Amino acid sequence: MSNLENINLLSVITPIFNEQDNINTHYQELTQILSQLKYFKDYEIIFINDGSTDNSINILKELSVNNKKLKIINFTRNFGHEAATTAGINSANGDAIVIIDGDMQDPAELILEFEKEYINNFDIVYGQRSKRLKESLFKKITSKAFYPIFKILTKIDMPKDTGDFCLLSRRAINIFNQLPEKSRFVRGLIYWSGLPKKALLFVRRERNAGKTKYNYKKLTIFALENIISFSTVPIYFMIFFSMFLIFTCFLGVIATIIIKLMGYVIMSGWASLVIIMLFLFAVTFFFLGIIGLYIGKIFEETKNRPTYLIDEKINF
Repeated sequence: MSNLENINLLSVITPIFNEQDNINTHYQELTQILSQLKYFKDYEIIFINDGSTDNSINILKELSVNNKKLKIINFTRNFGHEAATTAGINSANGDAIVIIDGDMQDPAELILEFEKEYINNFDIVYGQRSKRLKESLFKKITSKAFYPIFKILTKIDMPKDTGDFCLLSRRAINIFNQLPEKSRFVRGLIYWSGLPKKALLFVRRERNAGKTKYNYKKLTIFALENIISFSTVPIYFMIFFSMFLIFTCFLGVIATIIIKLMGYVIMSGWASLVIIMLFLFAVTFFFLGIIGLYIGKIFEETKNRPTYLIDEKINF
């Protein structure tokens, strides 16, 4: 069935957390671009206020008075970007949706190109960054390293240099909404389906205003949690590495016995002994940390708490 048969309403989802300096500009850019849609007959814009502590919600409410196509989901508190994006996808009525951040780093004009590829029966049309403006070399390197590592460990074909900026068909939305886990990694869940996808290159702009909410510590935690949520490979790595250490120790014992029988004197080496002990302790604590993360994920899932709580919905 062609996507041309499902092209009435486009839902645009934007998670917001303390973006008071960007909301008006982002909204004006979106409405200007969405008025140029060629195939979709209508659109809705869904802002998810993820517990902002600035004036974001008041600005959104003022905009929503004059435009009933602008809809607001207001959380009771901050639940995180993944939860906010999930709430938008769960609540969207469109035949397709576009996910775009509110910091204006993703160019809204690419939505028109998404639309063109959508009618060619692609369930996922995503923006792929050809260049990142005003980002540190360290962040660029670590970001590029994450995607191949994630793909190798999880076997999920998540394209490199992508964010959440994409268009999803109703088929992709319905699959996403069936996934019940509480530990959300929206990108991973989207590409887990294996549905037909198409990349569109773009230059990621610098932030229009404000500062990024992700520092290196948060990004590291984010990467570790997402890999563990999608893969058991780290567990197997620990098992095989432990087997390697046992085998090495076994060879060491045999070598020591042979040297002793041959009459050689084994010199004591306190420095090397201390280094080996410190190494083994470090490996042990590292493995315990990984196991702890898996147990923590299990604990979060068994509590069965909702991913987010909505305080109010406007214009729905």
